[in-house]
Amino acid sequence: MGELCFQACIPSLRMYNRGMNQFTFLDRDTIAATVPSALATTHDGLRSDRYRFVPTVEVIDSMEANGWGVVKIRAPKARMARSQSFGLHQVEFQDRNAVAIQDPRSKVTGRGIFPRIHIINSHNGASRFEVLAGMYALVCSNGLMISTGSVGEFSVRHNAAFSVEEAHRVIAQFRSRMDAMHETVERWNSVQLTPEQANEFAIAAGRIRWNKPDDIMPEPSQLLLLNRPEDAGNSLWATFNTVQENLMDGGFKRNRRQVRKMTHIRESNRINMELWDLAVQTAAQV
Repeated sequence: MGELCFQACIPSLRMYNRGMNQFTFLDRDTIAATVPSALATTHDGLRSDRYRFVPTVEVIDSMEANGWGVVKIRAPKARMARSQSFGLHQVEFQDRNAVAIQDPRSKVTGRGIFPRIHIINSHNGASRFEVLAGMYALVCSNGLMISTGSVGEFSVRHNAAFSVEEAHRVIAQFRSRMDAMHETVERWNSVQLTPEQANEFAIAAGRIRWNKPDDIMPEPSQLLLLNRPEDAGNSLWATFNTVQENLMDGGFKRNRRQVRKMTHIRESNRINMELWDLAVQTAAQV
């Protein structure tokens, strides 16, 4: 199956400011206009009696009640109205009162990293209900995904003995685990890579996205190309962020063709989490 493109998010009507940080939180009307499947109050009507309906809208309400607002929502472009109304979607939440984890790359207080929770769901049998952890770095506007090995994993079929209450309990656990992420950032910032080690990291990262035997790998220098002065330095944290941005956003040539931005939901999550695991392994080996 070819890559699916995300629907573009409509600008929100509500803004949140914390010092120099400004985040857009999506209100209900914006969500409905952008990804209506996230607000479905029933499944598509084609499920068996074993199917357990877990409405994303109730998860959104619960997260809002706990101070977490929707900052991003996306879904594959759908040709059929039924898929638009009930299909796959990913919702990204951030604590409205979050205090930033200081990003070592930034000298500006508060211009840091914010923990996020991602929910993947569908109401037409297209996916399991999944909870993933992530971070958002203001310095580079990067959305980072944390591997399941670092914060745990939750994924369940809709025909399992599962309920909305169980989803709320799991999400609460994820929120508590995110508190320790600043230790990872500090650790990776203290790990200094040699040029050879940085090249090895970039080569391994390239193989995560282009993982077929006949895929042509990009040059390590293309993935290590700095996008801003703050990315300078030899730390694992700076290298990880630079490679992640280039790996996901593309913009360079591979095999004489321009590399496109990665937009496929599941591939984006897979690449990001495997890249996180690569950084964990690198930190342990250096």
